[in-house]
Amino acid sequence: MTSVGIVINCYERTYRDVLVPGFFADVVRQNRFPFDEVVALINNVADRGDATERARALVDAGEISSFAFVGDHLGQALRSAGLSPRALRRRPYLLDYGIAMPHVVSTQWLLGWDAEAQLLTHTDWVSPSIDLMMDDPRIFHASLSWRAGPGEPGALGEAVEVQGPFALNYGFSDQLFLLRRRELMAPIYRSFAPAALARHAPHPYTFEYRVEAHQRAARRMRASLITVEYAIEDSGTGVVDRTGRTRRDAFEYRALSLLDHYVVRHVPRGMGPRFSK
Repeated sequence: MTSVGIVINCYERTYRDVLVPGFFADVVRQNRFPFDEVVALINNVADRGDATERARALVDAGEISSFAFVGDHLGQALRSAGLSPRALRRRPYLLDYGIAMPHVVSTQWLLGWDAEAQLLTHTDWVSPSIDLMMDDPRIFHASLSWRAGPGEPGALGEAVEVQGPFALNYGFSDQLFLLRRRELMAPIYRSFAPAALARHAPHPYTFEYRVEAHQRAARRMRASLITVEYAIEDSGTGVVDRTGRTRRDAFEYRALSLLDHYVVRHVPRGMGPRFSK
C-alpha cells in the first residue's frame, strides 16, 4: 500500500503564519490527497518554546500528525547523507532542513512543501505522479508547472522529453517536490554538476543545488505536471540579501555567472545533463 507524508517547512520568518489553525488543512485540501502523515518541520526560530506551543496545539486539534525541529534530527541526517558538519557552511539553514526532512516521517513517499507555495488549481496530482515514477525509474522526483517570469523557459521550455501531461527535465526546486523518502536519505549530496551550479548561482551548495547535481550526475529527472500550476508568495528579497550578502557571496555569484555565460550555455546536449542545461 502506498503511503505518503507531507512535510511543510517553516522558520523564523514564516512560522507564526504557518503554525496556526487551518493552514495545514488548507494545504491538504489543495492537494486533494489523503496523506498518511502531515508534519510541521521547524527550523532556525528564535523562540523554540513559542513554536512548540503553537505546534502542539495543532497536534491536539488533529490538524497535523506531528512536528519536529531540524536541529533535533541534524546529526542523524548528516550521517545518513554522508556529510560532515562542515558541509553546512556559512548558511546551514539552506541545507539542513532538506536533509532532515525525510527523517521526520515514516512514509514510503515524501512531499516536501514550502510554506509559501500555493496550488492555483486544487487537484490530486500526487496519484498520477506516483504512477509515473513507479513506471519510469529514470524519474527521481515529481513536481508541477510554475509561473515563469519574463525570459524564463518554464517547465515546457526546460523539457528534454514529454510524457503525456508531464514535462521531463533535470531541474530541482525545494518549493514543491514528491519522491521516494529513502532516496532522499541516501548519500546523494556530493555530486558535481556545473549546470546545476550555474542554475543555483545566487546561493550554491544548498540543498537545491546538491539534489539537482545528483539528478544530473545520475541522469535522473524531474517530472513536472504541466496541467497544474503552483505559485510562490514573493517576499521581494532573496535569501542571501535577507541574511546579509558578503563580498565572498558577490565573488561566487560573479564567477558562477561567468561559468553559465561562457561555458554551460555553449555545451552541446550530447555532453550530458551534468554539463548542459
